[in-house]
Amino acid sequence: MNGKRWFSVCLLVSACAQVSSAPVDPDPPTENTLWQQRQLFLSGYDTWNRGARLAVKAGRRHETATIYWRRRGLTSRIDLFGAFGVGRVQISDDPQGAVLVKDNADSIKGQSADEVLYRTLGWHVPFKQMGYWLRGLPEPELPVTIKLDKNGRLEKLIQSGWQVTFLQYRIYAGLELPRKLYLVANPDMLPARIQLEDDQAKSFSVKIVISQWHDSDDKPRHSR
Repeated sequence: MNGKRWFSVCLLVSACAQVSSAPVDPDPPTENTLWQQRQLFLSGYDTWNRGARLAVKAGRRHETATIYWRRRGLTSRIDLFGAFGVGRVQISDDPQGAVLVKDNADSIKGQSADEVLYRTLGWHVPFKQMGYWLRGLPEPELPVTIKLDKNGRLEKLIQSGWQVTFLQYRIYAGLELPRKLYLVANPDMLPARIQLEDDQAKSFSVKIVISQWHDSDDKPRHSR
C-alpha cells in the first residue's frame, strides 16, 4: 500500500471512529412535557404556610394587607393584618364552611372564605382558586385557558372570571413557585352579588407579592 492510499485509509478510520463515538443528544423536553411534570410535582403540595402582601382594587377604591396563610390539606387559616384599614381579620375555612373574626369581635359565617370577607369588608379575593394559582397551577375542577413560558411554567391563565398573570417565579429552598401574580377580574363573570353591589366599579384586581413560604415544619423557605 502506497503512502497516499495509507493516509486515505487512516483518515476514513479516524472519521468513522469519531462518528461512532459521538454522543447522541436526546430531544429536549417540550413546554407541554415540562408543564405536565410541574403539575404532577406541585399538585401534592397542599400543606404549607405562606406570607405575602396583597394590593386590592375595585374601581377607585384600593387597599393593602399582609396575609399569612396556613393550609393543611382542605383546611385553611387565613390571617390578614392591617387588612383594608380595619386591623386584624382571621378566617377559618374547611369543606363545611368558613368563619371570619374581625378584631376579636363577633364571628361571621358563610360558605367560603371569599364570601365572608366580601360580606364583612366588601372586598372580593378568590381564596379557593388562589390556593392553586399561588402554586402555579389552575384549579383542576374548572375550565381554564393557559399560556406557558418556554420552561413549561404558567405565564398566564384565564379561569373563573379572572385573568392571572404570573409576573415572576422564585426558588424557595429548591422549590420553584410564583413570587408575583397579578389578578384582573372580568366584572361580568364575578358572582352575582358582587355585580349587583359593585355596579359602579368597572375593574377588580389583586396584586400578590410572596415574601416567604414555610413547610409544615414551620421552617421558612425564603425566596432568592
